[in-house]
Amino acid sequence: MIEVKDLVKAFDGREVLKKISMTFEEGKTNLIIGRSGSGKTVLLKNLVGLMRPTSGQILYDNRDLTQMSTDNMKSLRQEMGMIFQGSALFDAMTVFENVYFPLEMFSTLSKEEKEKRTQFCLDRVNLSDAGHLFPSEISGGMMKRAAIARAIALNPKYLFCDEPNSGLDPQTSLVIDKLIHEITKEYNITTIVNTHDMNSVMNIGEKIFFIKEGNLEWEGDSGSVLLSQNQALNDFVFASDLFKKVKEVEVEEMKENKTKP
Repeated sequence: MIEVKDLVKAFDGREVLKKISMTFEEGKTNLIIGRSGSGKTVLLKNLVGLMRPTSGQILYDNRDLTQMSTDNMKSLRQEMGMIFQGSALFDAMTVFENVYFPLEMFSTLSKEEKEKRTQFCLDRVNLSDAGHLFPSEISGGMMKRAAIARAIALNPKYLFCDEPNSGLDPQTSLVIDKLIHEITKEYNITTIVNTHDMNSVMNIGEKIFFIKEGNLEWEGDSGSVLLSQNQALNDFVFASDLFKKVKEVEVEEMKENKTKP
């Protein structure tokens, strides 16, 4: 579990994050949504220690990241897995070598154990036969799956995903969402997904945080996001005609249920 308490981040006196408090639950896919410039990326960078907050606390199972020494921070980072927007695979390494890399850097396993773990992770994301290929030889969806395999190589307690469906077609996006959700459940990971993808919100949004202009504007789950009365959230969610129609259907069903004896 990760708890954020009264988090403030300011640049040159201008607050980008304004006393945000939230709890990211273990074993759940926690989604951060909001318009470009709302503060989502700054929030994520503070959560993983790439930025230091101006004030507030970030507690990893009661360990305050904001008070950690350099050594403790390094230790915490070994408990994190990260999936970057562009996959961030090393072009000069094969898929197998990319997944093997964090094990080589941070693990004390034997070479045989590292190789076995690498293959296990590739098998888990359905890339069993792609280990010998280079990133330039695989599709965008396969690159994202390879990035997921690398992110889970060290058995992380916390998984961070920055726009994991960026650049993918809708069908492949569903595959990536399903994989992230399954892995979260299997290994009881605290997963945080930074996304613009409303399909992800509806498919895997067990806990959703809507950020607006540096404030936590709304929080809930995928079941309540369509029925929210928060105008800012509605303006964001129903910018798409598809989701406007979905809401209309939801409202009509509610009216029908109320009139039933």
